[in-house]
Amino acid sequence: MEIAHLKKSTIVCQVVILILISIGYSGVAFGFKDTSAGDYITQKPVANNVYIYDKAGILDDIKESTGRYLEKFKTDYAVAAVIVTLPVLPPTHTIESLAAELFSNWQIGKNTGGRGILLLLTDKEKLIKIEVSYELEDVFTDIFCGYIEDKQLRAYFLSDQLEIGLVAVLEEIEQRAQIKHSERYSLTDIDQLDQELLSGGAGAKRRLTDYQEEKISRVGQAYPAGRTPDDAWQTLIRSWQHKVRDPNLGVYTEITRLAYRDFTNLPDSRYEEDVLTYKNKPYEIIHNDTYAVIFFGKKKGWENAPFLFCQKNGGWQFNIVHQRKYVRMGKNPHWGVERSSHAYGDLLARCPYWMNQDIPLEGDDIYRIGDDHRLAQEIRKLESAYEEDPDDFRTVLQLGKLYTITSLSPKKRIAFLKKAKKLSPGNPEPYKYLGIVHLDAFYQFQSAIKEMSAYVAQRPDDVFGHNYLGYLYYCEQLYHKAIREFNRAIELKPDNCYAFAKLSRTYAQLYLISYRFDPRRIFYRNKAVGMFAKASATATPEPRRIKWLEQYLAKNGILDG
Repeated sequence: MEIAHLKKSTIVCQVVILILISIGYSGVAFGFKDTSAGDYITQKPVANNVYIYDKAGILDDIKESTGRYLEKFKTDYAVAAVIVTLPVLPPTHTIESLAAELFSNWQIGKNTGGRGILLLLTDKEKLIKIEVSYELEDVFTDIFCGYIEDKQLRAYFLSDQLEIGLVAVLEEIEQRAQIKHSERYSLTDIDQLDQELLSGGAGAKRRLTDYQEEKISRVGQAYPAGRTPDDAWQTLIRSWQHKVRDPNLGVYTEITRLAYRDFTNLPDSRYEEDVLTYKNKPYEIIHNDTYAVIFFGKKKGWENAPFLFCQKNGGWQFNIVHQRKYVRMGKNPHWGVERSSHAYGDLLARCPYWMNQDIPLEGDDIYRIGDDHRLAQEIRKLESAYEEDPDDFRTVLQLGKLYTITSLSPKKRIAFLKKAKKLSPGNPEPYKYLGIVHLDAFYQFQSAIKEMSAYVAQRPDDVFGHNYLGYLYYCEQLYHKAIREFNRAIELKPDNCYAFAKLSRTYAQLYLISYRFDPRRIFYRNKAVGMFAKASATATPEPRRIKWLEQYLAKNGILDG
């Protein structure tokens, strides 16, 4: 049931973070000195521009992107939000008293007009507490805080999927911050929003902080693959109506079934919300013989992002891999579809486009629908082998690789690849796939650059490494480093449409940011046009990529006509 969780959790894990790409990274520090409980309760460990204090070490994989998000959040809404994780709750405190004391002693919000938020988590007990300042209490009510803890965090925390829940919580918090920042609301408005949360989500008679391990009934055969794309879509909605937690539904591809193992403990409110959103929502089906898109129109709002299906073995199934890879959410209400050469490209032509993930994958690193069954079988075998011998390098590496290719649990794929790197530090493959994951899952460009630089150092003749590292540098506006990598990729593979196209964009960016009287400006423009010509003249050009590049150059006055 991760679908609006494609929209409001897992994909958010990749997505909320997309808003960070538009800003520069100011070097926010993360983590703090390992002091005694008394020390860190009494006094904030480091400077005011630090937003994450991960003493429990459970946010290592998303610190870069989440820190950027909180920095942007403070700039946009004048609210200081701080996340603190502890390995264990001190015996002298309850989670409530500790949150209150930390909030007070650290003076969270002091420099933002008294507007502050603290999210406190303890790893051993899996406890969560959101503390807000008095200035925010009219919008960040007790009902709201309890609701998002239950709906977004608790189940994910207990099922070791904290990153997904955490980013989704940040999205919920931002929506309320937008209301507060607008100053166009009344207490009646907020009360109505809270009542909608209770009646439409968590349920008025349910304690919002309760959590129960859900019992999974094996009912997959009752939700078969669809005879048509519309039949499959309606089956998916029916599974939400019935709050089906069985991951082995017939309407899922086999990889989708593996992905849904991580979401068997979602609270009822998540299913109820999706039914309310989609049951009566008008839609159009765009499809060919193999792929289908449930299209709600080119409208803003995360709930209008499309759903992707495919036909396998005579039936239509929900395709979570391509959904995760291609459908992206920006700052709510913006969403888009990755602009790259993929199987759904023509079907999604009417959707807004997103250009912040263009990994130049090759060969068996590309997930294909026809490989779904084989890959699922291989993953299951490797998981069994891992249980028997968790220190076998080949097993660990292959699991990390396949989890990456199929977009399975970001946390687990990173864990496998980090372990593989530890088991065999001299092997370049873990660095390669970690470089892919950091962008694919969390948009962590600096982390991806670090891993890919290590990979390229060990595999200097690999075209993919230079293409991808060049792209990462381009996204971080390190244009001259990007040029160096793309040129090296072309030396290794002259028929390299990707590198020529990216070089054209890189020179175009240098042209656009250069001072009007900079003598290099004409050079940059000519190089941008020249690289476009070379991309178009390659023996194996990518028509979509060349078309989009041509439009970009023309729009910016670089390409005539």
